[in-house]
Amino acid sequence: MNKQEQCPCGSKKLFPECCMPIIQGNGMAETAEQLMRSRYTAFSKKENEYLLASWAKETRPKQLDTDEVPIKWIGLEVLDTEEGSSEDNSGTVSFIASFIVSGHLCHLQEKSRFTKKDDIWFYLDGIPKSATTKIARNSSCPCGSGKKFKRCCL
Repeated sequence: MNKQEQCPCGSKKLFPECCMPIIQGNGMAETAEQLMRSRYTAFSKKENEYLLASWAKETRPKQLDTDEVPIKWIGLEVLDTEEGSSEDNSGTVSFIASFIVSGHLCHLQEKSRFTKKDDIWFYLDGIPKSATTKIARNSSCPCGSGKKFKRCCL
């Protein structure tokens, strides 16, 4: 891991100063949004153990395999938050997560619900919507590299 790597969550902070301590258990999410950002980062880094641990027991799947389908996560945009501050016990975060899978650009828009138990935030569930578009081989790669898609993420 590059110590100067920007955090995938889009905070513009360095990964070791942002989501890494939360994912590695050396820090805690103080807000629902911070937990959501750390979970996006965990999906991008295939941190299944953290994803399951940060999922509320009542809705958590028995297992999670982020290697099942190869996904390249390319961006997160937080649209709105309702409650979810350090003083709250619940909150929602609406976001759009963009990724590339099987030659398609996908946008997952979700309004996620979070709950706090014993001062620890957990993902509860969400209402997802998705949109998918095929990426032409000679188009600019949506990852932002400046290369053509066929020479980058295809």
